[in-house]
Amino acid sequence: MKTALLLACFLASASLVKANPEIATIIDQEYGAATSEGVVLLQSAASPGEPTAWNVYALDPFRPGELVRATLTLERNGWAPKAAGAGSKLLSRVPPQTISFNRIKYRSSDARRIAQQNAALARTNFVTAAYQLAANVTTGAPEWGLALNDSNGVEVGFVVISAETGAVIHQQWNNGLSSNVPGAPVTATEPGSKGERAADEVKRSARRAWEWTGDTGLEVGRFFKRLFRND
Repeated sequence: MKTALLLACFLASASLVKANPEIATIIDQEYGAATSEGVVLLQSAASPGEPTAWNVYALDPFRPGELVRATLTLERNGWAPKAAGAGSKLLSRVPPQTISFNRIKYRSSDARRIAQQNAALARTNFVTAAYQLAANVTTGAPEWGLALNDSNGVEVGFVVISAETGAVIHQQWNNGLSSNVPGAPVTATEPGSKGERAADEVKRSARRAWEWTGDTGLEVGRFFKRLFRND
């Protein structure tokens, strides 16, 4: 009954169907404020358009040190929530801060648009994008991490975008272009140079920050596939 009422409310505005901040409202209504205020990670698999399913990870309000997981699936009448497990092994490395949904000004659709603009500047095309949303460890600001894939599912780029300001925090592309300065154009470094080695370390560090399995040796294009454990 509670779920049916909640979904009916969302029918009042079609624009909410693809909204992101309202995910917290769904979790709140279904599982309580303690859970919605403890959300640490949103994740969606690679898709050619807006995600139609999200994995939501939150701190367990009753068992310290454990997580709860829910899935939100887009159905005909709106988003349908479903409990999808709990425990200490859902993620082997947990984002250190909860997500402040009231700070989200740029949704997943905005992040994809920004990624497309930067891909064009980097002379790269992508077909699908896999999404994550987590809080910056220092500022607490929500950030999008997008893995961008070609038609064969091979990753061609990785972009981190502030969900609060829309600024590009980090971007890297398989053609060697990268930037770790918000707002700066992507640049290429000379092969084998100190600049290239430094750039490679920046890339590795940026990826490690989004690898919640704690496995820092993942290959490019595989870290999103291995991000979430099934146990």
